[in-house]
Amino acid sequence: MLSFIIFAAVRFAPGDPAVTRLGMEATREALEQERSELGLDKPIYEQYAIWLGKVVRGDMGVSLAYASDHPVAPLVWEKFKRTIPLTLAAMAIGLGVSIPLGIIAGLRPYSLLDNIISASSLFGVAAPSFWVGLMLILLFAVRLEWLPSFGYGPIGQGFHWKYFILPSLALGFQLMGALTRYMRSGMLDVMSSDYVRTAQAKGLPYRTVVARHAVKNAMLSVVTVIALDLGALLAGALVTETVFQWPGVGLLLVNAIQARDYSIVQMIVLVTSVWYISVNLLADILYGYLDPRIRYE
Repeated sequence: MLSFIIFAAVRFAPGDPAVTRLGMEATREALEQERSELGLDKPIYEQYAIWLGKVVRGDMGVSLAYASDHPVAPLVWEKFKRTIPLTLAAMAIGLGVSIPLGIIAGLRPYSLLDNIISASSLFGVAAPSFWVGLMLILLFAVRLEWLPSFGYGPIGQGFHWKYFILPSLALGFQLMGALTRYMRSGMLDVMSSDYVRTAQAKGLPYRTVVARHAVKNAMLSVVTVIALDLGALLAGALVTETVFQWPGVGLLLVNAIQARDYSIVQMIVLVTSVWYISVNLLADILYGYLDPRIRYE
């Protein structure tokens, strides 16, 4: 069902790959012949059956316009190898900043520090990723000239870490705000629970109660957000990679949509959907580790 929805949505989008390949000056006969060669003149259910049969055999087809007749699978995989590290770095930044801030805010509710952290996290959630990216470029690339504003690295010199910093920060900024708010909320709930009060009444040190009991259970709500945002980060990479001209799968998807390249768009959306489902399944499994009550049920 998912594969058919993806296939149909791409096919019903405006645009014609034949026009993209041959140009606006092409004759009607040439366009019809090109559509026939691409299989676009067949009924949509027949096109879907042919495409699905190839996908099952591991054949993702060839690019229709963006990189004419180039196999789609290696092209998309090459871009994913650049997007996945960017996504993981953004997740690491988000977790590394938000969890400590959420714990601090949850342990000191309604204090000045909590108000500052809460306001900052709300700003992080509200700020669009493209605006954050542009502000980072303006500050660190234009004003301070510390970091490059776009690109992947000097040609012929491979990957360069300086190109990695700004896109990772821009992609992880919104995640920081969301995770901080969820971690704070989880800590507030846990610290007011009976088992935490019982542990404190038995004389356990405050740090032990927080580290061994409170944080682990407060992470339950955060795991849900992490699972959802790992998929959302790939979608966010579309905007971030466009702003920073990072040659990953997000920028490839934008270019493929502009070129009406059905094969590339279908594969990227399908792989991203499978990734999203898999991550959420992993989150459900992780629940059992964090909360034994779920395992017993």
